Formats: sequence, C-alpha cells, structure tokens
Amino acid sequence: MIIQTYNELRFYLNMFKNGNADLLIIESKAGLAKSRLIGEIMQEKECLMIFAHTTPLRLYMEAYLHKDLPIVIDDVDSLLQDNNNLSLLKMLCNTDEFKEISWFSTSPILENNNIPSKYETKSRVAIICNRFDELTEKISALRDRGIFIQFQPTNEEILAKMREIIPEIHQDISIEEKTQVYSIIEKYANVCEVSLRTLVKGIALYKECRERGIDWQSILLSSLELNPKLVLLDKILRDYEREADRIKAWEENGYSKRNYYEFKLKLNAKVRSPLINLHEDSSSKVVSSLAQSILKA
Repeated sequence: MIIQTYNELRFYLNMFKNGNADLLIIESKAGLAKSRLIGEIMQEKECLMIFAHTTPLRLYMEAYLHKDLPIVIDDVDSLLQDNNNLSLLKMLCNTDEFKEISWFSTSPILENNNIPSKYETKSRVAIICNRFDELTEKISALRDRGIFIQFQPTNEEILAKMREIIPEIHQDISIEEKTQVYSIIEKYANVCEVSLRTLVKGIALYKECRERGIDWQSILLSSLELNPKLVLLDKILRDYEREADRIKAWEENGYSKRNYYEFKLKLNAKVRSPLINLHEDSSSKVVSSLAQSILKA
C-alpha cells in the first residue's frame, strides 16, 4: 500500500499503538522523520524501542524484559547483517497471538539475569526500514503477515513538513534566515531529491557560510545535485504546449522518446501542483511573507 501524506502515516502508526495491527512495516527513503513521528506517537504508550546496532542477545533479552509490550524496530536494515538477528526477527514477526521466542545456545548472561532460553510473548511489532526488498530477501513472507506501507510523500508534502519544522530547528538563527534556505530548496525541489534532512543541512551550511562571508546559495545548489534531465524536462514542458514538440526538443538533446516518458513519469510522481518556475527568482518580500506565515502557524 502506497501512502503520500504524513496524516496517513500517522493514522497507521496510531493503528499500531492502539493494538489494531500485529505487524506493521513502514518503508520509505531516509530523512522523512519516520523515527521521530513514531517516537512521538509511542511515547504515550509503554513499549520497547529497538535501534540499529543491537546485538542478538540484547534483542532477545529486551524482548523478554518487555514481554507482551509493543516492539518498534527502527532502522532494521542494520540488524539484518547478523543471522541470529534474522532468526529472532522471524520469531517476533510471527502474527500468532502467542509467539514462542528461543535463544540458540546456553548463555551465562541469560542465567545471571534469570532470563529463560525460551519464552512466549504477545508483543506486536512495527518495523521501520528504508529498503523492504532487502528485508524480504532475508525474511520471507513478511509482506503477507502484516500491513506493509510504502511512504512516498510528494515534494509538496515534504515541503509542507519543512515549513512546519522550521521554527523547531537551528533556533539560534531567525525564521527569516531559515526561510531563505527553504525558499531555495522549494524552488528546485522538482529537479532533485529532497528530504527533511536537506533543510537541516542547508541551514547548517547557511550558518557556516554567513559567518565566513561565503556565497552560501551557490554551495547549497551544488549540494542539491540537480538532475540535469529533470531540469531539461521541466524547461521543455513549460516551453512547449504540444507533446510532439516536447518530444522533438527532448530528442534534439540526445535522449530517446522512451527516456522522455520515463522521466516525465518520474517528474509527475514528485509533484501534484503545477511545475515550479525554476527561472523566477524569489524576492525578499516573498521570503518575509512566508516567514510571517510560519510564525503565525
């Protein structure tokens, strides 16, 4: 199931919190604040949060010490490197009411902590990952066991989330200054890959350049790694009204008709609203207006 908004994501995370999902798997690219959102939602409920770099024995022990409580496994991609973790994940992600969890060998650590080598738990599991395909190669049948969500927010949704978090990040500089960075990212969002981290890193870059008198905008644009094909396609779509003329212009730049449709689909998937005019500079008046709206929100 593909969802595109943070409201939808919040719905399914609350569904897990409320006990109505035995296994919930959330996949999305990094930098979209999945961890932060599930942390905010689950703080209202006693649970176990497992992060990357947890050892298999620690995972087994924590699952016992939090027996029957919800378990959130964040950044599961890192856990998959250990076969013992894989075996534990298979047992924990079983959607039977009672799951039998067992350790693979005798361990003095378990004995010293009065933890049995086998136990039953009713814990429900939520998994946060960046690449579900890699996960299913190691743990088969997970897709059919639970609710699998692909979180693919449009640029419009990501930009709206950026505007929401502007007051919360880098509070040592003004809203107006942070909005200058946001405006650059907004302007070029359709022709590069953006996440919430893009804004956080962009503001950090602005602060460093400001203090040293360096042109921060040029460095920020370079860091965005604009996709030249998307830049070209955006220009062609605005310059020509007829599809035949657009394809001709695309092919004149050395690309195939098939490639045109591939990148058009990619661009359409990134946006809902009309394409942003990449050649229209943002004025200080627009930046100030946006900053005021953020402050009032």
